[in-house]
Amino acid sequence: MGKRDKLGGADQAWWAIWPEMLDAELAAYARLGVSPRTVHKANGILILEADWPVNGWSASMLLRIGYSPLHPFVRPAVAAPNETFERHQSPLSHELCLLTQESGQWDSTQLVADFIQEQLKQLLDALTARKAGRFDEAAKLEEQAADPLMPYFAGACEDDSVILFDGQGTLPPAGHGLLEVVCSGRFSAANDAAFEGVVRHLKTSSGSIIGKRFGLPTEPKDAQVITGRWVKMTPPATTNPQELLKAAEAELARQAVMQPASVRKVNNAARGLLSITGVVFPEEVNYGSQKTGMGWLFLVARSALADGMTAGPPRLVRGERAGKEDVFSRLPVARALSNKKAVVVGAGAIGSFAGLELARAGVGEVTFIDYDTVQPGNSLRWPLGRSAWGRGKGSGLANFIAENYPWTKVNFVPARLGETLTDPTALQPDDVHVLSLMFDLLREAHVVVDASASTEVQLAIAHYCRQVGVPYVVGYATHGVAGGLVARFLPGDEGCFVCLNEHWKDGCIPQPRVDDEGVVIPVGCNAPTFTGGGFDLQEVSLEIVRTAVGLLSDGKYDPGAWSVALLTLRNKDGSRILPRWEAHRCPPHPKCCGAGR
Repeated sequence: MGKRDKLGGADQAWWAIWPEMLDAELAAYARLGVSPRTVHKANGILILEADWPVNGWSASMLLRIGYSPLHPFVRPAVAAPNETFERHQSPLSHELCLLTQESGQWDSTQLVADFIQEQLKQLLDALTARKAGRFDEAAKLEEQAADPLMPYFAGACEDDSVILFDGQGTLPPAGHGLLEVVCSGRFSAANDAAFEGVVRHLKTSSGSIIGKRFGLPTEPKDAQVITGRWVKMTPPATTNPQELLKAAEAELARQAVMQPASVRKVNNAARGLLSITGVVFPEEVNYGSQKTGMGWLFLVARSALADGMTAGPPRLVRGERAGKEDVFSRLPVARALSNKKAVVVGAGAIGSFAGLELARAGVGEVTFIDYDTVQPGNSLRWPLGRSAWGRGKGSGLANFIAENYPWTKVNFVPARLGETLTDPTALQPDDVHVLSLMFDLLREAHVVVDASASTEVQLAIAHYCRQVGVPYVVGYATHGVAGGLVARFLPGDEGCFVCLNEHWKDGCIPQPRVDDEGVVIPVGCNAPTFTGGGFDLQEVSLEIVRTAVGLLSDGKYDPGAWSVALLTLRNKDGSRILPRWEAHRCPPHPKCCGAGR
């Protein structure tokens, strides 16, 4: 790759580091009868222009070829600025999609001229087949994936703002109407005016609702309902917000010829401190010849005046599909989890991550039981940072999940299980049994995750889970995070958690490795804690989640065939090893479930 002293200053350009490579590239063009012209060659950027001969075309096709500054490692870009193709071309930059977006498609040993000759023919053959209606033939030549329009505009949108909509909605039959958007501000270091919007309703100009109401299960406290307008049209091939808004105004003016009062209503309703114009259009959401979905572009103008009459320049705000089906489309198993309930006992370094991952996976309801508060030092191995300092662990997680994973209902119980009282005056005459709430939660749960790290609580929860017939999953890490355990016990299992403890005493099942020196008492604390970071502890949390999801998924995710999983992260001499899991079964022990058998 050249000498080290060639990697500085003006010699950073790849053609200066490897001049023989550029010679080979140019020779390949000549071999194909192409004479490229240099459009730009400076600061690591090389752009060539060439008239490319194409069979069946009356004239050659103008191509603009951009070499990556990281050539030959990274693919080139090829545009056909004078052509407009139905597919495989950006409608904005006219760049051709000669490769899929998957990594590994580009062969860094292939010369660009040969690459173009090969891929351009395949692209044109696919387009010809599609135009002739030979879709089976086209499907063999092209990636069988949708080519939606919305992503092409994403790079031109303002920083950190978004408007969410139901991606399963259908294109409205009318040409224009009103837009009801639930808006709330969001923190952004790059954009003081950043906001989140949720399209709650599409309406006609008279206010009649079109389609289904959409909304997320939770809304921010500062949410305000903004009335905007929408117009149905195919957006022009530009990312300039002013040109897009001008095109939307022109389309509304065209529709006003036949419906002047209706268009006037939507134009008047959209005036305000935040003026939103939505452009809705047919979108390709499935591979094929039909555009069966609904795409959106949003143009937002902000006014500095209370009357809303003097609007600032429009900005393009990205739209994102955020319906339940849209969110969980990447995780099919989520459909089997949406009606399931999980109880997580202990929201510390293990349980917090496990509960958060259960919510992220789509479990319908998660309840945390924990009495502790988040200290700044917890941030080293806890999923939330400064925003949770001083909060109860359960409430901090509940707030975060409600705000970020709204399809999961989340509860928390700020209780210390098994806490013993010695002061009878602290009790009230009408108090119910102190364990009533816990028993109710266990009966309703589909799985109980015990991350309490307390042997006393583990024995108790395991016992009562067996009594009420709910799967019990226990997980913890050892001192110094030298090892860990994840074990599960189902209602019909012959062995139980007590059996596992007896097997440990007998040495029939090995115990997880322990680093006895991995204990510390932080300043200001009155109880020892083990040392270790979240980057190691999450090994345990993630196996808990995989186990729980397997038990909850009705066969859609394999829970594994073992009862006990032992994790080892360090050798006996303390040296780190790659995470190693050992699987064991837990048969009934003679002193417990095996008695009399």
